[in-house]
Amino acid sequence: MAENRRVRMTKAMMKDALLELLEERPLEKISVTDVCRGADVNRSTFYAYYGDLGQLLTEIEDDVLAQLPCAPASLALDADQRFLAASEEFFRYVQSHQRLFRVLILQRDSSRFSQRLLRSVMETYRITAQRESDPLLDRYRYIYCVSGVIGILREWLSGGFPISPEQFARLALEMSSNAAG
Repeated sequence: MAENRRVRMTKAMMKDALLELLEERPLEKISVTDVCRGADVNRSTFYAYYGDLGQLLTEIEDDVLAQLPCAPASLALDADQRFLAASEEFFRYVQSHQRLFRVLILQRDSSRFSQRLLRSVMETYRITAQRESDPLLDRYRYIYCVSGVIGILREWLSGGFPISPEQFARLALEMSSNAAG
């Protein structure tokens, strides 16, 4: 069912209110009333759309993951160039949505979101560069590389983006290439 503009706006206000609160304290210390007060909606409005705060947070995460930029499909680029282009787009996306990523990755117990991000990045940015005849070993290498990139992404984010998305993408490519052997 398509949502009308008013519903989208109301949900956006509740999402924004929850994000503001998550910047200050953990989800367990936030009440529906707190979100409603911040969004200037009543509790019945909240419960018309969400069963609890966990559902609202999951929808925020879903929105972030659904908006990940797609990997370039250009056949004119080799695997490293595609990886670099895809990484740059992804890191620009993170930088332009830094508030969301700070809250989802740094400000809270982010293991669930990190796992969702890992799976989403693996699916969205899968660039096949078979190094082995064994697909299982290739998968393990890929998981290792993506997990490492997400790990240093935390540091890049917490450090306030001390290097550009392009520099960060080149670093990720270099480290991934070294790790994949």
